[in-house]
Amino acid sequence: MNAALYDRVTQVLDTLGCDLGAGECHGALCGLLCAPRAFSPRTWLEHVAGEDSPAAFEQGAARDVLDELLRESVTALGSADLDFALLLPGDDAGLAARSAAFAGWCRGFLAGLGLGGIGDMRELGADARGFVNDLERFGRLEAVDGDEADERAFAELTEYTRMGVLVVHGEVHAAAAPGAPEDPTPTLH
Repeated sequence: MNAALYDRVTQVLDTLGCDLGAGECHGALCGLLCAPRAFSPRTWLEHVAGEDSPAAFEQGAARDVLDELLRESVTALGSADLDFALLLPGDDAGLAARSAAFAGWCRGFLAGLGLGGIGDMRELGADARGFVNDLERFGRLEAVDGDEADERAFAELTEYTRMGVLVVHGEVHAAAAPGAPEDPTPTLH
């Protein structure tokens, strides 16, 4: 994920009057992709749209940008190269903006897991459960600007989260029924 995609997703969500930020939108998508229930783009869009109709998210520029986000996320989560990254503002954004987006990403991921069928965290292994418990705390982080030590701590949190997502994804999908193919390139339609 890159800052340019973050900006495009932010612009689309703002244009549509969405209450979620780009980080939270991506977190929800990733939670759904990591969950045991078969991924449904409609579930994701309904969550992102909130009380509004998801139809606006399925048209024009919104559809193009969200399809790109979906394709990149599916590819990164399935990559043996561990290419997955959180969709967050670039390093040129202040630490407060990046940490607020990170907290939103964590809340979105937890919501996506729930929407995707993980209702009881005991369904997960010990490492994945510990990670999910940490995400609950990360979702309550307060956005503040800080010094270089805070920047390092933020980098460690995001790396821990990135790897934790891969652990959850690998664990849940390894436990899935053998022979159940996953569409590698889903789209919003």
